Amino acid sequence: MKLSDVSEIPLKDIDGDDRLTDFSMDGCPEKLTDSVKVIGIRHPISVCPSGNLYAIVSGHKRFQAAPRSGLTRIPAFIIPEIDNASRLNINLNENFGQRHYSDIEKGDILNKLKDAGISDETIIEDYMPLLELERSKKIFQDLSSAKVLSPKLKKLLHRARVPVKTFSTFYKWDDFTSAEIIFSALKPGVNKWRELLDLLDEVSARENTTPEQILSQDEIKNSLATTELNPSQQYDRIHQYLYNQRYPVLSEMKKQMARALDEMDLDDKTRLKFQETFESDELKLELKFHSEKELSRQVEKIFKALQSGSVEKLIKIFTH
Repeated sequence: MKLSDVSEIPLKDIDGDDRLTDFSMDGCPEKLTDSVKVIGIRHPISVCPSGNLYAIVSGHKRFQAAPRSGLTRIPAFIIPEIDNASRLNINLNENFGQRHYSDIEKGDILNKLKDAGISDETIIEDYMPLLELERSKKIFQDLSSAKVLSPKLKKLLHRARVPVKTFSTFYKWDDFTSAEIIFSALKPGVNKWRELLDLLDEVSARENTTPEQILSQDEIKNSLATTELNPSQQYDRIHQYLYNQRYPVLSEMKKQMARALDEMDLDDKTRLKFQETFESDELKLELKFHSEKELSRQVEKIFKALQSGSVEKLIKIFTH
């Protein structure tokens, strides 16, 4: 389009509630509003007629920034009236390579394309590359299935940039309330999302229950309610609780190890090293010292541990 195609349109003539081509879950950034206040809107939005108003084809963030910056009109390219499929197509092509959508956003976009009457085959072939996706039916199905998730859970997943291969486990859940509560409180990074969801999935299969029922257990509720703990500490406590449920034998062995080490009462500079999976029965003692006195003190404590029988107890943990 040429510059002569640009018109100044009153903001009141644009349907701000029509969010068909608004793919972002982040809203209008403050930096954009500050920029518009200083230099105005340098790049016109695109609109098309829709009843008595105009519908936005592209430029939702600029439209949102305009009234916040004191503007009453906005420069816009007016496109002849088009259907929803064409609006979506124009927006995706205009933003190709400029926007990097989260997997949650991509799922919403794919569903908008489906709702516009575009066939699954056409979406996979023509539109998935515009979202930097492989032409894969499985990826299409996994992403578009995100429509079953609640809006609040979608927002949490989007903000953490959780990939579909991680959050697809939610498709088996019947209710997302408990997940919304725990992940809102913990605010984990993407790796911790994966770790926690993997444990929930494995524990629910082991205990023949549901992830929702596991999250409703008192141990987890109490961890979230403990105000003395920050979110990271709450996460560690909940993760440990789930780990113990997932690997009860291994967890019990670790507890026995902790008790045995307490009983041995080694010097602070003496380290006992072992394989935490207990797949090897090899134990290593590491002594760090700067003087003969330090070495002597550590050796003396090791000798006392041998005499007390605590070392023998420790070895039995690995041999039984």
